[in-house]
Amino acid sequence: MKRSFATLLIVSFSVSLLLAQEEREPLGVSEQEMQKLLIHRVDPVLPRDTRVRLHGTVVLRAVISKSGVVESLQMVSGHPMLVPAALDAARQWRYRHFEVNGIPVRVETTVRVEFAEKSEAEAETSVPESPVSVSAEEMPGRIVHRVFPVYPPLARQARIQGTVVLRIVINQLGEVRDTQLVSGHPMLVPAAVEAVKKWRYLPYESDGRTVEMRTEVRVIFSLAGS
Repeated sequence: MKRSFATLLIVSFSVSLLLAQEEREPLGVSEQEMQKLLIHRVDPVLPRDTRVRLHGTVVLRAVISKSGVVESLQMVSGHPMLVPAALDAARQWRYRHFEVNGIPVRVETTVRVEFAEKSEAEAETSVPESPVSVSAEEMPGRIVHRVFPVYPPLARQARIQGTVVLRIVINQLGEVRDTQLVSGHPMLVPAAVEAVKKWRYLPYESDGRTVEMRTEVRVIFSLAGS
């Protein structure tokens, strides 16, 4: 009887530890330590119609789940025009789970996404036919599903407001397949891109066929009481 009771106490204690871990903030782990656990890395890809030759590093703050999946990403530094591609790539990375005393835990770490400088030959590679340009004024009536951005906590704390302008390409199905930054505060850009990529539009027809279209959208960030 005593042994059964002791076993029950041990099990209850273990469950309590697991529940406590769920409630705690992610454990901070160094970038170097998490690189050893990286098992699937996706390199960033800039849109093929990007005219500006960009290279450099985007630094992101990442929360990794107990199963090794990237839960969330937040920009730390990097060129704003590289951030969307960096987010797309890092979101697909996978890790072996990080353990503490044999128990998988959520972690917070730093992620660096490198963009190598393109050679002249790569920069001059021909691109497919451009999508049809549609004015921003025509687009509100064509949108069928809009997702509002989540205000970045740090930007909210710093009382940062403003408008992010994005140039987007919409495919034949009405899905946003590409985003390119035109202007906007760097701390607001990732949230704007994340939201706009989920927008859906009515397909666009030209000369009797459905075609891709290019337009600009504005995502406004404003704080109550301002």
